Parts: sequence; structure tokens; C-alpha cells
Amino acid sequence: MFMNLKVLKLIAIISFLVTFGVQENGVPNFILLIIYFCQFLYDLFNNTTSILWQGLITIPTSGLLVLFLRSKNYKILLGSFIILLLILVFITGLIYNYHRINIAFLLPLTVFVISSVYLITIVKKQKPDIKVS
Repeated sequence: MFMNLKVLKLIAIISFLVTFGVQENGVPNFILLIIYFCQFLYDLFNNTTSILWQGLITIPTSGLLVLFLRSKNYKILLGSFIILLLILVFITGLIYNYHRINIAFLLPLTVFVISSVYLITIVKKQKPDIKVS
């Protein structure tokens, strides 16, 4: 018996949001996204000389998480998963701090990847594509 698709989607999204960064002061992604967005809005609407442009990543990330939660098409789920994985690599600082990988990063990342791949395979098996000839 397959796990409910909504439960798998929620598990994947929650594990994405609670993944800790591997920077010096790594925080969970949901806190980092809130900080980025608040700082971006503060810089944008106040008279500052520089703007924290990382705040722009919060808008498509939030949209992708909603799309991932609501979609029933495996191609959209697969595309959202790949883009979210790339965003995860960027916002956790994995590119420059790979030597600091710890269990707080690996465990939620593993849960995110496994639940997303399992979800995509279930959706693929349930609704095969209709080919138009």
C-alpha cells in the first residue's frame, strides 16, 4: 500500500525547510529564507546603498514549494524537485563549505531526496502520459 501522496509531499517540504546550512552559523532554511526576505524588503524600501539580493530567491522558492505541494503531474514534480535541490545547494552554502557537512544537514537532505523520488515514482506509475499521435 502506498503512502498518501499529501503526506509524502508534506514530509518532503518540511524536510526541505528544516535542513540546516553548513555555513559557520548554519540555521534552518525556513529561518534563512525569512531573514533573506525581511532584509531584502528593508533594503528595498529604506534609503540604503546596497541591497541583499539573496532575498529574491525566497519568492520563487515559496512558489516552487506551493507548486510541489499542489501538483499531480510527475513532470512538474520532477522539475520542482530538481530546482529545489539546486536552491538547497545554494542557500545551505554547500558549494563553499562542503567540509562542514554534518548530520543536521545530511538527515533532512536524505529525507527530502528519498521522499521526493518516491513521490515522483508513485505519481509516474499512477498516471501514465497519454501520447498523441
